[in-house]
Amino acid sequence: MKNTHEAIISKQVFEQVQEQIANRRRQQKDATTQIFSGLVKCADCGWSMRFGTNRQNSKPYSHYTCSQYGQGLKRCSSHYIRYDYLYHYVLLRVQDLWRQAQVDEKELLHRLLKGSEQELAANAKRQSAELTRAEKRRTEVDRKFAKLYEDWSDGRITEYNFNMMSQKYQTEQQELTEKIERLYAELESEKQTTVDAETWISLLKRYSYPTELTAELLNGLIKKIVIHEAATQDGVCEQNIDIYYRLIGKIE
Repeated sequence: MKNTHEAIISKQVFEQVQEQIANRRRQQKDATTQIFSGLVKCADCGWSMRFGTNRQNSKPYSHYTCSQYGQGLKRCSSHYIRYDYLYHYVLLRVQDLWRQAQVDEKELLHRLLKGSEQELAANAKRQSAELTRAEKRRTEVDRKFAKLYEDWSDGRITEYNFNMMSQKYQTEQQELTEKIERLYAELESEKQTTVDAETWISLLKRYSYPTELTAELLNGLIKKIVIHEAATQDGVCEQNIDIYYRLIGKIE
């Protein structure tokens, strides 16, 4: 796809995507490049799904099966999906997102963020409470350590007890400091969500309307495609496919 929009993503992000595209282009035995190479994963075991072609029918067709199931391993179930079904489904999803990016970018941004808002809010609340407890405990330990030093200086405790207790407090101080730094970093990273969603929309808008899928488009926008095992109920076969996009994850 040709770039029809001014680039507003960083050069670093663009170069990382291009490198990942190059790494995922593995040549198959029939000398063609499978555009989904490295992207299709099994929902149960997490392994990559293996590409194959059924040539026994009058009309040969390609498909994916779980690598843990194929080749006689049978450590997982088949998680079978035809290539043409997968292609059609992913193309429709990308086209839908592309159209929304052109028509109402703000609404698309809201849609990308909505799926993770509840989870992010719950995580932020938990992490904030944990951070408050850790900071309070570190203040208490600092105060106890200062009191311990005073007691030793005034001869109220022995040097042996001072050394033993001071080692305990210093260890806890270090652990609390590391925990507090980690929690601050986690809370800060969650603020990055909006920036990541905006960056992903910028990546999407680099392409003209996608009438076909290419390795460049797929690897530029998608992190992985997770295939669930098909289930038949009342004679109707249903199969879930989860697309995890770069930077933003799964869109509900």
